[in-house]
Amino acid sequence: MKNIKLAIFDMDGTMFDTEALSNKGWRVVLAQFAPDISEELFTKTFNSMLGTNQENCRRIANELLPHFDFDKGNAACYAFMDDYMNTHGVPIKPGLFELLDKLEELGIRKCVATSTDWERATHKLEKANVLHRFDAVVGGDQVKLSKPNPEIFLKAAAACGIAPENCIVLEDSAAGTEGGYRAGMRVIHIPDILQPSDETRSMSAVICKDLHEVTALIAK
Repeated sequence: MKNIKLAIFDMDGTMFDTEALSNKGWRVVLAQFAPDISEELFTKTFNSMLGTNQENCRRIANELLPHFDFDKGNAACYAFMDDYMNTHGVPIKPGLFELLDKLEELGIRKCVATSTDWERATHKLEKANVLHRFDAVVGGDQVKLSKPNPEIFLKAAAACGIAPENCIVLEDSAAGTEGGYRAGMRVIHIPDILQPSDETRSMSAVICKDLHEVTALIAK
């Protein structure tokens, strides 16, 4: 973790405990609109969409669930999640504020690179009262190619004027970890819903169980 000048954060599943909330939302939606979908097919579809942008999620859903209206389902899932967050707040991963404090103490800049569309991402970050703590936010609708393509990470680094070799990426998904690795950055993988595969492990500089471990690592 030497010569780090920029920490690039994934958002859902890394900063916020929202992938589990999304999973619950999609279960509610499919029970309403497509109750015949098996648990196996649901799990395959949901896991395939982790870490990718909305356009890629639409492609995956259309391929695996050809008779399902993705846009209608996605809107209903967002409504479910928004209702939860309006009532309970954004579920924040333990250790996030501690990590942000440590990065600021060390003079390491911070950026968000999320597959979520920019407008929705900034709204969520603002609602969690952390938007002002980041130098830039790059959303999934601001790049042509979704994670695991490295475009979003390279754009985030460029937005902050930092070379890729001086960046660390914090990610929970296989797609995001691959994207950060392909961008020439060091990736800290923090598993969320899925445990990392051998391939994901090979592309990670280190695997931490939570953000508290990330803080301890960076503080060394």
